Amino acid sequence: MTNTVMSKRKLTWLVDEHLVDGWDDPRMPTVRGVMRRGLTVEGLKQFILAQGGSRSVVTMEWDKIWAFNKKVIDSTAHRYTGLDMAEIVPVKIVQQINTEIRQIPLLPK
Repeated sequence: MTNTVMSKRKLTWLVDEHLVDGWDDPRMPTVRGVMRRGLTVEGLKQFILAQGGSRSVVTMEWDKIWAFNKKVIDSTAHRYTGLDMAEIVPVKIVQQINTEIRQIPLLPK
């Protein structure tokens, strides 16, 4: 992974100095850490298979692993809309012609 400290010695130092909460801290580039960040097992499997079998060092971007994860969760992730009550602007409706109520799908993709 690019721009990421992957050395076990350096990561152990972070854990030993209590700069992170352990090996499963979401800030750690470990399997347990990224799983706590929301990575699915299926997304991780697809990412590993995409790298292919190679004896040479392969450098991947974090964007790629999250793109695989997005493909997995897009079909099951519900989409909701929220409003900030402090930012709401009052609107006065002068003439109401037609009232329509629509159900928006939770899985629009």
